[in-house]
Amino acid sequence: MINGSKLRESLQPFSSIRVLSMNSNVIVGTITAGDFRDLSSLEHLALDDNFSLDNEFFKTIGELTSLKVLSASFCLINGPLPPADWFKLKNLKELDLSQNLFNGSLPSSFLNMTSLQKLELSYNQFSGQFDSSIASLTSLEYFGFKENQFEVPLSFSPFANHSNLKFIYGKGNKVVLDLQPSPQTWIPKFQLQVLSLPSMTWNDSLPLPMFLLHQNSLTSVDFSSCRLEGLFPYWLFENNTKLTELRVRNCSFTGVLQLPLHPLTSMRRIDVSDNNITGQIPNKNISSVLPNLQYLNLSRNHIQGSISREFGKMNLLHTLDLSNNHLSGEIPKNISRDGSRLKNLKLSHNRLYGPVFPSLKYLEELYLDDNSLYGSIPNSFLNSSLQLLSLGYNNLVGKLPSVIGNFSNLAKLSLSNNHLEGSIPTCLVEHQPLLYLDVSNNNLMGFVPSFVNASLRYFHLSNNMFSGLPKRMFSKRSSIIILDLSHNEIVGSIQDMMEDLAHSRLNILILKGNRFTGHLPEQICQLEDLRILDLSYNNFFGPIPNCLGKMPFENDDPVMFREEINGFFRKKNYYAKILTPNINEKAIFTTKKRSYTYTGSLLAYMSGIDLSKNKLNGSIPSELGNLKRIRALNLSHNDLIGEIPTSFSKLVQIESLDLSFNMLSGQIPHQLNQLNSLAVFSVAHNNLSGDTPEQKGQFITFDESSYEGNSLLCGPPLLKCCHPCLQSPAVCSNDEDNNSPIDMLVFYVSFVVAYTSVLLVIVATLCINPYWRRAWFSYMELIILSFNYFMQDSWRRFSNSENM
Repeated sequence: MINGSKLRESLQPFSSIRVLSMNSNVIVGTITAGDFRDLSSLEHLALDDNFSLDNEFFKTIGELTSLKVLSASFCLINGPLPPADWFKLKNLKELDLSQNLFNGSLPSSFLNMTSLQKLELSYNQFSGQFDSSIASLTSLEYFGFKENQFEVPLSFSPFANHSNLKFIYGKGNKVVLDLQPSPQTWIPKFQLQVLSLPSMTWNDSLPLPMFLLHQNSLTSVDFSSCRLEGLFPYWLFENNTKLTELRVRNCSFTGVLQLPLHPLTSMRRIDVSDNNITGQIPNKNISSVLPNLQYLNLSRNHIQGSISREFGKMNLLHTLDLSNNHLSGEIPKNISRDGSRLKNLKLSHNRLYGPVFPSLKYLEELYLDDNSLYGSIPNSFLNSSLQLLSLGYNNLVGKLPSVIGNFSNLAKLSLSNNHLEGSIPTCLVEHQPLLYLDVSNNNLMGFVPSFVNASLRYFHLSNNMFSGLPKRMFSKRSSIIILDLSHNEIVGSIQDMMEDLAHSRLNILILKGNRFTGHLPEQICQLEDLRILDLSYNNFFGPIPNCLGKMPFENDDPVMFREEINGFFRKKNYYAKILTPNINEKAIFTTKKRSYTYTGSLLAYMSGIDLSKNKLNGSIPSELGNLKRIRALNLSHNDLIGEIPTSFSKLVQIESLDLSFNMLSGQIPHQLNQLNSLAVFSVAHNNLSGDTPEQKGQFITFDESSYEGNSLLCGPPLLKCCHPCLQSPAVCSNDEDNNSPIDMLVFYVSFVVAYTSVLLVIVATLCINPYWRRAWFSYMELIILSFNYFMQDSWRRFSNSENM
């Protein structure tokens, strides 16, 4: 612990020291650079990991004129860097202010430190463009400004007067075109060794900076995620023979992949993924031009042709990713030969065909999904060291080979969307390292095996022909996270399975589309981590357990935690319960009347209950209104009775609420129109009565289909009027003038019948009674004579007016 008010006094006996380290202390009070002014020989001052240090320290920094090295990283200093007398630090060679919370632009006095060789500003919130302050640091060799908000001019013209610059690390900033026009072909005085600028751009595309044409000493180049237009810059290979890595992932490069004629013996890593590269992979000389290459990623392009056998000759290659292209042909058999160091091979999402190649002795991760591979899975996998095998979305047939269970390190196995048949081998079930199993969308049948001795966390068996469950499916200490048994033919109760899972950390349970029956067991309510529950399209009966409303059913919002990055703990989003390394987890869940495939962060975001298409009866538990974080609730197509709980107005995050096709009665709670996130709402085909909720908020968007099939329901958007005297004329006239065709037909028939009846009654009366008959004709004669006199008189007057 250091007392700031007594620091200067305590340092007086050490006035001649040159190096002072005060890292990881607890500072009481405030210390300033002026507290060290008596140390006239001080050259190196280290203040790292002092959380009590603030920017007050730098206001007197100009007093430490003898300082050569100043380090104040990871102190969490907040606010702008003070405009102190930085220009007085003529001897300063290294300045490290990284891993703080500085914001704003660099101060205008931050210049003329002509001896500064290393400047580290990474992991702050600095902003603005580089200006004269950076231009004046002409001795700079190393400049680190990762993860800030600087606007980096693409031309790098602010560094035009630098002759010693060798290392630039600027990941996570904003690359922009220069505000002022500057020549793109200026010749720099420096020769860079490392240019690392993986950043976002403000423009759709930017030209590649032309000053790179004059760089001949580059060893590492990284422009990932910068939208750089134009052809693939193969000339970087030609100009920089010492290049060890090139990363231009997610740029906008076009053209073909070209290699130089001379060998690049220093090259270790190439990442050209997620561009618009076309053409074919160089087939003749890639192994001789890149003899020491260890990592090659050409994924997510438009590369055609076949996979070159040259890759089998690259002895040091450990990762090859050619996924998401248009490659065709068979997989070269020598790609994983004896002596090969290839560990990770990704050929997914191409047009490859042929059998699965038999030699996998040294591979650890193999992705061949979404191709046109055929045949059976070879038994030669026995000696494989595979940890991850993905063969989904192919045309594989036959049974699951029992040798798969002998993989001593296999953690993930995906064989979905093939034509596999038979049952799941017992040895696979008992395979301890296996964490992920996906055999969905095949023709597997029989009973689902017991996984009591397995360590599975992700279990996908959907869209098969399984018919039953074992008595004991999981151990009492199961670590299962996702269980998907949907769309099979499984019969019976889920009571035993729920007892096995009662104390697990299950997040997602999908049993949709089976023949399950019985009551919903209350053990479901012990699944405290459950986020998605889908039991739809089964034969469950009985009441909905009240305890469901006591479960959290919280969508797994990002858990903020600290991750160590180069010694600095930074917060990041992490979905601990859903995601694990190398597993792109997914789940299909129906909401808003459509089925969605949720993956990654969206899967962690989603939460819902679907009990539709069953035979559930009784009333809806009011406790379900306590599920304040749930986003979808579907209880449709059951035999539910009673009223809609008023407590549903507390479902503040719900986006889809479907209660249709039941026998619900009573009024719709008017408080439901407070649900501002509701996008889909249906209470159609029930026995509801009274008026609909007031049309405001989200309820303005719901039409008649949300309420149809309730004969006693009235009010907008229905055409049936509830209170005509209280409603506007438009509503009532709408109700009166827009009757159905049957009502109008009844009106016309009634009118004709009534009119004809009146005429017949008059005629019959005149025929029967002679007195009324004489009176009728006398009256008619009087009317005719009066009309005749009226017409003659009118004609006489008209003629007289014409003669005048």
